[in-house]
Amino acid sequence: HRAMLDAAWARRPYPGDDFIVPFGKARLVRPGTEVTVVTWGAMVERCERAAQVSQVDAEVLDLRTLSPWDREAVLESVKMTRRCLIVHEDNLTAGFGAEIAAVLARDAFFDLDAPIERLTMPDIPSPHSPVLLEAAVPSVERIAQAIQQIASV
Repeated sequence: HRAMLDAAWARRPYPGDDFIVPFGKARLVRPGTEVTVVTWGAMVERCERAAQVSQVDAEVLDLRTLSPWDREAVLESVKMTRRCLIVHEDNLTAGFGAEIAAVLARDAFFDLDAPIERLTMPDIPSPHSPVLLEAAVPSVERIAQAIQQIASV
């Protein structure tokens, strides 16, 4: 993602030549007990900030890879929090969040206390203009509102 190339939050110390991102292993960004927020890519930083300002004890999981994706970590977290918000910047229709929601509906249905929610870009072509793109993708404010809404169900 272009924002991850030079954004301050994306900069990390060099992990060494032997470091490899573990495929299929989610990273726990922020522990929580009330809502699970599943995300990846540039939305990770926004979800982390949104969880901090939402005043909800939200757990944030960074999938890191989508094929394979860490079903076990997501299921374990959702079974604990009993709520799930999936945030990504792809379209709502046919976005990868639908795959996660389908697995949760099948494998965690009886553990859920609220509907599985998805917050995405609307079903429009991805704008090339930075101003339009910023208006289309989920903002920290919209993510925080979604966290608060699902926590109140």
